[in-house]
Amino acid sequence: MFKKVLVPIDLNEPAFAEEALKLALREVEDNGAELHLLTVVPGFTNSFVAAYFSEKDHINAVKKIAGKLQDYSHTVMPEGVHPILRVYEGSPAETIVDYITSKEINLVIMPAHHRSKIDEFFLGSVSARVAERAKCSVLLLKDNN
Repeated sequence: MFKKVLVPIDLNEPAFAEEALKLALREVEDNGAELHLLTVVPGFTNSFVAAYFSEKDHINAVKKIAGKLQDYSHTVMPEGVHPILRVYEGSPAETIVDYITSKEINLVIMPAHHRSKIDEFFLGSVSARVAERAKCSVLLLKDNN
């Protein structure tokens, strides 16, 4: 049914994406979908943050994060499944939406963090922004706890 499936991965909480990956793998196995795993690194594009890091430090940090995403993929993917792995920098919600458009993603499966109302007000919700702005189907998985 879906040809390209995206699962955004927060490497600070990789276990949070486990259920999303299980559903995405069903699409891969049942329909031959192409699986994309995306991690977004916030901060380095911000001029205030960038002022404290050299370009070399910046490149090394992004490479280290890409390595972590690759290691994570190797530990959770069944044999024979080779997802497309990407690390981008910027605002998580905007970057995910841009990726959806540029790669013609058909389905996004992502967990929805349970945040307090005050956190939602000040920080917003990446999953809510993606669901609102994406031009494809978005499946949000809520924690029942």
